[in-house]
Amino acid sequence: MRTRSAIDALSPAALAALLDHSPDCVLLIAPDGSLLYANGRALRMLEVDRFDQVAGRKWMSLLPPAAVQNILDTWRIAGTEGASRFRTFYATVTGLPRWYDVTVTPVTDSTGEPGGWLSVSRDVTENQAARQALEINSAEIKHRLKNTYTMIASLLNAFARGNADHEAFARAMTERLAALSTAQALFLSNEAHCEIARLIPALVAPFDTSGCPVVVDEQCAVIVDQGIADAIALVLGELSVNSAKHGALNHGGEIHVGSHAANGLLRIRWAERTGRAIRQRERDGGQGLNLMQRIVCARGGSIELEWQVDGLTVTMIFPHEGA
Repeated sequence: MRTRSAIDALSPAALAALLDHSPDCVLLIAPDGSLLYANGRALRMLEVDRFDQVAGRKWMSLLPPAAVQNILDTWRIAGTEGASRFRTFYATVTGLPRWYDVTVTPVTDSTGEPGGWLSVSRDVTENQAARQALEINSAEIKHRLKNTYTMIASLLNAFARGNADHEAFARAMTERLAALSTAQALFLSNEAHCEIARLIPALVAPFDTSGCPVVVDEQCAVIVDQGIADAIALVLGELSVNSAKHGALNHGGEIHVGSHAANGLLRIRWAERTGRAIRQRERDGGQGLNLMQRIVCARGGSIELEWQVDGLTVTMIFPHEGA
C-alpha cells in the first residue's frame, strides 16, 4: 500500500500558498491563452495586487509586444515537442528594465486532455546585465587590438623606409599582423555562429612560414556557435604560443590543422612535428595545458594529447548535432 506523500495531501489552496513562496513567476494558462492562475511573484511582476485584476485576461496582452512572437512560437513548439523556452525583455510600469527566462510546458487535465500551459519565468536581469557588459568588453578589446596591430605595422613601415631589405620584412610582418587582426575579429565578434572552414585558416595563417609551414588540411562543412568558436580559437592560440616557445614555430618543422565531423562529434586536430626531440619538462604542459582543458570542458567537450618523440598531436572533441 502506497503511503500518501505531503504533496498528495495538499489541497488546491495549500498548493497555491506553497507556490507563493517560489522565487519564480508561475502562471497557469488556459488552452485559449487566458490566465487561470498566477502566484504572488507573478502578480508582483505584473504589478497588480490581486489575481482578480488579471484573471481571464489573455497572457499575450500582459507581456510586451516584443514577446508576442516568442509566445506564439512557444505554443507551437510546446504543443508538438514539449517544454519550450525563450528570453524576453519586460519594462515595469515604473520603467524599470527586467529580463526573464520563460519556460512553457503543456499540461493535461484529470481526463488526460490538453488543459493549457504552465509558464515559469525567472528574473535574469543581473545575468543579462553581466552578459551585456561582457559583450561591451569584447568589443572594446577588439577595437584596442585592431588599433595596436595598426600602430605596430605603421612603426615597422616607418623604421624600414629607405632600406629595401627592411621594407620587405616590414611588408611581410604587416601582412601577418593583418591576418592576426582578422583572426581576433572572428572570435571576438558578435556573430552568433561561425564556419569551421573559415575560422581555422584565419586563426593559423599568421604563423605560416617557410621555416615551419602551417598546413590547413581538409575542413568539414560545419557551423558552430560562438561559444565553441571561441574555445577553438583560444586553444589554437595557446598551441601557437607554445609552439613559438618550444616547438616547430621556434625550432623548425611542420604543423597540420584539420577538422572532421561524424557520429555527432566535431574533431579539431593539431599535429605538430619539429626537428628535435621534445624534452620531458616541455611535455608537462603546466598552466597552458590546464587552461586548454578548462576552455574545452566549459563548452561540453574534451581534449586529447598524444606526445611523439618529435612533436605533439592535440585533438579537441565537441558534441555537434550536425555531425
